[in-house]
Amino acid sequence: MKCSLMRTLILTVFAWGMAGTVHATTLSSGPIYGGHSQTRVVCSVINMGNAPFTFANKVIYSTFNGAVGPSFDDCVGSLLPGGICTYQAAADGNQAYACKIITNGTGTVRATMRANDRLDHVLIEEDLR
Repeated sequence: MKCSLMRTLILTVFAWGMAGTVHATTLSSGPIYGGHSQTRVVCSVINMGNAPFTFANKVIYSTFNGAVGPSFDDCVGSLLPGGICTYQAAADGNQAYACKIITNGTGTVRATMRANDRLDHVLIEEDLR
């Protein structure tokens, strides 16, 4: 009886632990620098999986200012399978930038960071890994 009660307790605790497990995907770029003509940096995310996911965190970093606030962000709520969203920030021409995303879920996530000029031409681009 004592062994059975202990076994039940262990299995219950294990089940609670498994139910509370959160899976996340983290992707980040290396620093990119589009030169003095860069005016905007863009992180684009696509859900290539079969289930929606949400964002636990997303951030753009700059060389001298650390995390910078977005000037545009449509990566809100759930990103459905096949869905694409971007978050962007104004870029100074004297800094490199990087982006990082953390998603809630285990789907297939792909992302790219790029620096654009004032005419929206891509100056440099790098995949997040």
